Amino acid sequence: MDDELKKIFVGAVRPETTERIGVMSVDSFHRQWVPVVAEDGYLVAKARNGKTALLGRVCKRDDGKFCLEVMVRAEIENNKLRHYEFWYVDPADEQRHSRRLDMVMRDHISM
Repeated sequence: MDDELKKIFVGAVRPETTERIGVMSVDSFHRQWVPVVAEDGYLVAKARNGKTALLGRVCKRDDGKFCLEVMVRAEIENNKLRHYEFWYVDPADEQRHSRRLDMVMRDHISM
């Protein structure tokens, strides 16, 4: 794990989650994603190929390894986020999480 990822994942108490679809290991995250902003236990990232963005919750798996639980994922088309997918999010919170992803990615979408 490189220093940038250590700052994001290590040091704070993280909620536990189980290994399942939508829960990504730190190694998988590092291979496929670039962190954009990390705050309050959440991480916004952009795919290395520039086609997708996500908002996830930084967690620890039940085996003690750090991971990212994907909450919202969206495709990047014509410099806008589209086709939102929600994972493990209460329907009442979907709009709040998609808005957070939009706000953060607004300045990073064409990078």
